[in-house]
Amino acid sequence: MKKIILSFLLIVFVQGHIMYGQSSMQQKAVVLKRMIELNHLLPKPVDDSFSAAMFKAIINQADRRRLLFTDTEFKSLQAYSNKLDDELNKKEWGFYDLFSQAYKKALTRADSIIGKLTQKPFDFNSNETVTNNRKDEFNFATDISSLSSRWLRYLKYLALDQLFDMAAEDSTGKTSLKTVIGIAETKVREQLKKTEIKNLKRIAGHPGGIDGYITELYLNGLASVFDPHTNYFSPQGKQEFRESLSTEALSFGLELDENEKGQVVVDMMTPGGPAWKSGDLNKGDVLMSMLWEGKEVTDMTGATVEEAYEELEKSSKDKLILKFKKADGTEKTVMLKKEELENEENIVKGFVLQGEKKIGYILLPGFYTEWENESGSSCANDVAKEIVKLKRENIDGLILDVRYNGGGSLGEALEMTGIFIDEGPVVGIKSKEPKVVFLKDPNRGTIYSGPMVLMVNGQSASASEMLAAALQDYNRAVIVGSPTFGKATMQQMFSLDTFSKKAAAMNTDRDMVKITDGKLYRLTGESAQRNGVIPDVLLPDAFDGIEYREKFSPNALVGEPVTKNNYYKPLPALPVNELAAKSALRIKSDVNFRDIQQIINLMIARREKSETISLKWDEFEKWARLNTKELEALKGDGIAAGDKFTVANHGLDKALLTNNEYAKEINKGWLENISEDIYIQEAFLILCDLIKLR
Repeated sequence: MKKIILSFLLIVFVQGHIMYGQSSMQQKAVVLKRMIELNHLLPKPVDDSFSAAMFKAIINQADRRRLLFTDTEFKSLQAYSNKLDDELNKKEWGFYDLFSQAYKKALTRADSIIGKLTQKPFDFNSNETVTNNRKDEFNFATDISSLSSRWLRYLKYLALDQLFDMAAEDSTGKTSLKTVIGIAETKVREQLKKTEIKNLKRIAGHPGGIDGYITELYLNGLASVFDPHTNYFSPQGKQEFRESLSTEALSFGLELDENEKGQVVVDMMTPGGPAWKSGDLNKGDVLMSMLWEGKEVTDMTGATVEEAYEELEKSSKDKLILKFKKADGTEKTVMLKKEELENEENIVKGFVLQGEKKIGYILLPGFYTEWENESGSSCANDVAKEIVKLKRENIDGLILDVRYNGGGSLGEALEMTGIFIDEGPVVGIKSKEPKVVFLKDPNRGTIYSGPMVLMVNGQSASASEMLAAALQDYNRAVIVGSPTFGKATMQQMFSLDTFSKKAAAMNTDRDMVKITDGKLYRLTGESAQRNGVIPDVLLPDAFDGIEYREKFSPNALVGEPVTKNNYYKPLPALPVNELAAKSALRIKSDVNFRDIQQIINLMIARREKSETISLKWDEFEKWARLNTKELEALKGDGIAAGDKFTVANHGLDKALLTNNEYAKEINKGWLENISEDIYIQEAFLILCDLIKLR
């Protein structure tokens, strides 16, 4: 390793003379490329093929909707599509500057086009259409007039979509789209104008300004060609990445909602959080404006809740001045600064499901850990604590739910697996060295050895898949759900101007790069890369109809098999075939799962086709009504009555909730969601079957 570092330092020293006079941006790009080449598991040759892929990534990120560049502008940029490798190999430097100029010009022009198009009412009687192009094509408007026409049709589509939602809010189904257009077209059009222009201005409001945003576009385009999980991070991006892996996130402790007038209002405040401690805010206070320290005032009149949250997330360290209107008409100005609060989305939850059997249920939304603090939050420790509490309730079995768990700490996943197996290897790791190294369970013994179901879906990734694969290989748990995401690679964080991984973890004021430097392997020698972990009992999932898994990602690495580990000792085989057969009979007779399966089939059939949608209000209404059922399934709106079991907190949580109204309100939502979740209901029945068959 020392030889590699010394060689790299020598390269940088020699290149210092070559790069003299070159732009700092080119220097940064060359250093980024070289760092990835030195540390990546399978670095790609930087050639014409690499250049074409990098060009495509940059353009797609900058103008995915094809609403910014004209065809002429695109072709001027495309002239460099096979030259980016030459620029990264320290030859001429022209694309970045041309792209930067063209992008800034396109953003300014789009702002002007939106302003002009929204000055008068939209005509929803003209024979116009939009096309959902399923293919990733470079199809740009021929000229400014054509570009303006695209914007108009796009805005009209968004307006019709919002207006249809308003009509659908009438539970009687008697309100037509035409009626709502007459009432709310002006409001929706003005809101669209505000939202789209704000989206453009958000780029200029990037922490590094518009130049910083363009820099990230370029450098991420470069990094992503090596594989989807090799990424460049600005200092702000690094901070957000850290927070996503921790239960401690910087927050104002402020939850917002919308009142009957469509105004953004205070809904709840986290006890002990900055908003709560200010003593000046109350539920129902109307948000009027926000002012970040050193920035311009953002008027929140007419803003949506989503836009308000986006504004709240613009900074983690600056002070924010918020102006509210109280119920008595007076105005109140509050200055807040984010503090570390528990991130509710990353906290382990434990509940008791009482039905045919008494089952413990634990939700694990992420393999979080607290960076730079070995005594801080640990999901493995938190799960272990929940299991101990549930065992006191004399549970007959355990459901561990890692659906939507995108992974996180590999160390935490090892610790987690060790909770359920006694000893032995857990996962194989392949780095640049030819030999696969199998990591062992770090602790002897188990905390829970009873019947168990692990719930997964297509958004269970990385560490979640490692856990699922190990428990499946050991015959320790029945895996239930849909095939997992298919990410079996490891990444390390590096500071762009040092060689220390520790520096990457400790400093937030430097550019960072996350590099794929290893692959994960199952004990069988197989890899979950691209194909995921296939559950023992398959359940239909509406997201199965969408191309979002690893295998659909550009530049995804392959997962070739390696030699099986001969030292692990699996437990006796579980009756997975019998469990799957029993489940299949229930699924076949369940109306919710039947609907979901039909939607999956429809989505797969339509996936490869381009769909043309009319912008005439009556034809759009017909199309929207046909698609409502599909959208509801994707949003998880298909729920069933909770008649399979009742949901309750374990004894310790009941005591903690006694005098905490805020926690009670949140807990109520958890109990309702669990009882109505058709996937948890089926997992419960599968586990009951397993217990009876033991």
